[in-house]
Amino acid sequence: MIWLFGVLVVLWLAINFAVVLIATRPPRTPAISSPGAIGAPQEIVTIKSHDLIELSGWWVQGDHPTSVAVLCHGFFLSKGELAPIAYMLWKQGISCLLFDFRGHGKSIGGTCSFGYHEKDDVQAAVEWVRRRNRDARIVLIGSSMGSVASALAWAEDPDLADALVLDSAYSNLGKAVNGWWRFIGGPWLSILLWPAALIGVLFLGFSPFTIKVPYYLEQLRGRPMLFMHGTDDLVAPAKSAGKNLYAMGPGVEAIWFPDCGHSEGRWEQPETYRSALLRFLEKNGFIEAKDREISAD
Repeated sequence: MIWLFGVLVVLWLAINFAVVLIATRPPRTPAISSPGAIGAPQEIVTIKSHDLIELSGWWVQGDHPTSVAVLCHGFFLSKGELAPIAYMLWKQGISCLLFDFRGHGKSIGGTCSFGYHEKDDVQAAVEWVRRRNRDARIVLIGSSMGSVASALAWAEDPDLADALVLDSAYSNLGKAVNGWWRFIGGPWLSILLWPAALIGVLFLGFSPFTIKVPYYLEQLRGRPMLFMHGTDDLVAPAKSAGKNLYAMGPGVEAIWFPDCGHSEGRWEQPETYRSALLRFLEKNGFIEAKDREISAD
């Protein structure tokens, strides 16, 4: 019986090892939409990160001379995830850069670190924008992993951006990994794969439990930020997300999407998402009130 128990333990750990390998090198998912497909002008661009990873991107040129949004997708997805948001912003005159993170979409190479090393990709994307428009005022708009990468990137370089939209961000990477298993397979899968976050150290070079997003958000206090989150998020539960909101400081507008899961708010309650985002951008000078009124007609 002891040998059978040993075999089961080895098999259990092997499954966790394989899962981590797949998660850090996720299958590439194609973009199912693009700003160009919806009706915006679209230019294919290539961005090089500091560690020479080539990132595939789309540039959407707007009418406003300085307002630019850098849109950052979530785990396992690609730049097409936020194409409808880019189109909406383009209608407001805002230029947009969408790009695939390392290990995602059409970008070359790189191990997925769920936001930590992806912060370098965000920094490279912003630098690309500034080479194109040195006077650009930049808002970082992320979804899930993209939100975390944006927050970490801005905290590391205070001059990187001018505003941040934090949508469905986790507060602790280790807990979010367990939340992801719960999200896709329920509580039993979360129990089965609980060692995965620990095994991840071998692939990532750091412990996922050391990535605490509130620490970075505290460094951004007093800056223009918008918080968005679903009340039924299983990956980043509302209680956990509340730690991010608290770290952002008083005065930050918080948009909670009732009955919405992970990154579902903009799809399930689009008018709430749209109104909050445009109001935030207008308040911080990225769009003018008249532009918003015209677009709403």
